[in-house]
Amino acid sequence: MDLLLAALCALWIAGAGFGWRVLRTVPVLSRQRPTQPPSPAPPPGPPGASRTPVLAILVPANDEAGDASSIAELRAAHASRLAAATRLAEANAAAGTGAAAPAVELIYIDDRSTDATGALLDEFAATAGTGAAVSVRTLHVRELPEGWLGKTHALQRALATLPAEGPGARAGAGSRPGDSPRAPRWVLFTDADVLFAPDALALALAHAEARGLEHLVVMPQLHPGGLLRDATLGAFGRLFGLMLASVNDPKSKASVGVGAFNLMRRSALARIGDMQRVRLEVGDDMALGALLRRSGARQGVASGRDLVHLTWYRSAAQIVRGLEKGIFAYGGRCEPWRLYLGAFALLVMELAPWIALARGPALCALGAAAIVLDVGIVAAGERWMGRRMLPALLVPVGGLIMAWAVARAGWMGARRGGVVWRGTLYPSAMLREAMAWEGGTRSGRRREA
Repeated sequence: MDLLLAALCALWIAGAGFGWRVLRTVPVLSRQRPTQPPSPAPPPGPPGASRTPVLAILVPANDEAGDASSIAELRAAHASRLAAATRLAEANAAAGTGAAAPAVELIYIDDRSTDATGALLDEFAATAGTGAAVSVRTLHVRELPEGWLGKTHALQRALATLPAEGPGARAGAGSRPGDSPRAPRWVLFTDADVLFAPDALALALAHAEARGLEHLVVMPQLHPGGLLRDATLGAFGRLFGLMLASVNDPKSKASVGVGAFNLMRRSALARIGDMQRVRLEVGDDMALGALLRRSGARQGVASGRDLVHLTWYRSAAQIVRGLEKGIFAYGGRCEPWRLYLGAFALLVMELAPWIALARGPALCALGAAAIVLDVGIVAAGERWMGRRMLPALLVPVGGLIMAWAVARAGWMGARRGGVVWRGTLYPSAMLREAMAWEGGTRSGRRREA
């Protein structure tokens, strides 16, 4: 027993060291002043020739306008995206080529909304003006084809209007009359409620191009909430951060993806078949990052402190419910036993340092060191991301809540036989089959031809 406790406490201490490595190796984007502006678009060709935008921003939205507060948040997020896109277009023009106009295309996808979301997105497009450096348009998705999740289908629908990079490229299957024939060099996937600082896009593209990246993930700065909610986010971040330290290493196979800010080369997306292979991935952002990495795309991650902002759940209970689908389908591969085992392991890990405090001087010292270093590195991480440090004192409680979230996700998934998303049940067998990527499945079993 004492040997096990000592080993677990040693893991906590090692984990704190690993966390410090993350803070040292993942750059804070707002501190990375670009050595050069984003590469300008090629000069326009003859009159009537198609021009190439620098960036297309794809924003799927479903029932985002439920009340006055939600509408106000959607308007604020749109205004911030438009300001950041305009700043990028200005930087592109200042780079000195008769750059393409518009330099940035903002595409909203109304995914079968039943409230005023579609009308609001149409308003955004109508008020953008013509001839501006940023164009805004809205696509309306009325039906969901079988074998797709709503978000992945919405993004695929928008990508189908954007050809891959390269001469002679054509719009993808599913494009319609009036769809843009231009091929942006970069594509950004972001959520409808994400806020951007004016320099966010210009800094992100300059960072990606200066480092030769094809996929850049920017971790958003989460708005503060209650102490327990923020402590639970800290515990979640502690788990999520384990994968970040090696992402910026081009020799590593580690990958990451975040729905708030997934910036990708259009050609890299086309190389993996756009969204086809993640069409039923509940954790589509993470799966997309893994596929891009496996395809050879150079990947990077940066902190979006002061640049990319998001209110991500408003209470600990919302975190537990909100993470349920992703934990079950992506984390547990739709197999409840994996989550039960994982929840038990998390519980043991969280309790071990505290039990060690009562097991003699040597273990007491080891347990105390594990607790102090754990709380300390979480507090440092909170400060690194521009958040308050006080909730880190409750991160052990947040860890217990995360253990419960994992166990609950397994139980709910087993009870339902799959994942329920926006009123549709996706059976576990279907989701597991859709996890099969080229060369095999995430569980290691190869798909039969």
